[in-house]
Amino acid sequence: MPRRTNKTIFKTRLQTGLIMMLALLLMLPLGGCIGQKPAAAAKLTPKIKPPAIHEAGKLYIGANLGLAPFAAKTTDGYEGFDIELGRTLAKHLGLEPVFVATTPDTMVAALNDNKIDIALSVSPDVSGLVMAQSYYQDAQALFAHSGETSRVAATPLLPKTALQEGSTADKVLASSMSSTDASATVQPYPTLSAAIQAVEKSQAVAVAGDYIVLRFAQQNGAKIEFVRPLDTSSEDRGVGIRADNLELMRVMKPLMVELNQSGALASIMRTWIGDNQLTTADDF
Repeated sequence: MPRRTNKTIFKTRLQTGLIMMLALLLMLPLGGCIGQKPAAAAKLTPKIKPPAIHEAGKLYIGANLGLAPFAAKTTDGYEGFDIELGRTLAKHLGLEPVFVATTPDTMVAALNDNKIDIALSVSPDVSGLVMAQSYYQDAQALFAHSGETSRVAATPLLPKTALQEGSTADKVLASSMSSTDASATVQPYPTLSAAIQAVEKSQAVAVAGDYIVLRFAQQNGAKIEFVRPLDTSSEDRGVGIRADNLELMRVMKPLMVELNQSGALASIMRTWIGDNQLTTADDF
């Protein structure tokens, strides 16, 4: 019997390995792994249909698509906590979300004209709508430059304050101050972003405005910190539905309760503005 050298053994093993590799390649489906089929898109099972929604398989959602962190345009579409909430609601209802730009002035007409099925960030006292459940409060607050927070918090007097001209914060301060005090203290700007920049440039000590927008700016690097609420008249905002759409309300209300009790709503809010300091403010 001929003696097997190391060279012969190596050659035999190499041939065996090539044969096994070829066998494995023949078993592979195109573009996949052994026994693995291409992943199919998840099929939605609608839990509600027309006439409760105006197009089968889709949930048309009205939102302010130009205001971060509610809903802002990105290179990939839109993002924000209203966008995340809308997608979550649609998913639970087995529907595809479709976002439509609306404002507080156009949402009722959009619902009545069947352009949208629900509206987000709705006030409970909008005529013609009912609110399934609130998920945040529209509150006005005072933020100060990071280096001035302690000093501003220690005095009840309002420091030099930047704000958006004609905003809710502007109206709140105008109603609580004399015209002389207001003209000496308040610095109006065309946008809240410009007011925040004024504080960062030390052109103002504090900035007054929508709490959620200011918190979002802080979370994204603005050198401002929460000081205190401006008033105690914050208003709930929630998911609005046409008042006569009882079928959609029958489904939406318990869904919102479920998302609230499970902590999903709080989680969505925390993603965009962090922990809500207003809930623990001593003077709120």
